Amino acid sequence: MKRDNRRKMVFALFMGFVYILFGTIQLITGSSKALLNLTAPENLGRFITDVLFIPPDAIGGFVLILMGSVFIYGFVEIHSGREEGIAYVYVGILLSLIFAGIYVLAAVGNILEVYILKNTAFADWSILDDIRPEIYLGFISLLSYLQWKDDFDIEND
Repeated sequence: MKRDNRRKMVFALFMGFVYILFGTIQLITGSSKALLNLTAPENLGRFITDVLFIPPDAIGGFVLILMGSVFIYGFVEIHSGREEGIAYVYVGILLSLIFAGIYVLAAVGNILEVYILKNTAFADWSILDDIRPEIYLGFISLLSYLQWKDDFDIEND
């Protein structure tokens, strides 16, 4: 196995695990709050939202789990010796960048609401309210894309 493929395999395993973990946390906190009307213990809820920036959002949790599954499938394919697994890693990176871009645009919209439109509904809003796993994990994917951008070609050398 090529050394670069080994790094992509480790990257896919790490990203897949983190996406699935954060997605599961987000799904559980979001569905327990919305469906069951339960709240997490105060310290646990504060840790999840303040330190990890994982909001209670069931749909967002499903999206994170889906992206993690793409990375894990890429890991499994590369680990079993199939070169096609690299395509799953690339698709996972692109999905990660797309969703990071969406949430960055939403944060920019909120910044415009606060500072330009002076909307009173956003009086206690801060930029930390819009930080989500999709954004900071997307930054990791951006760094990996910049490192491997020359490998994104149709022809296999």
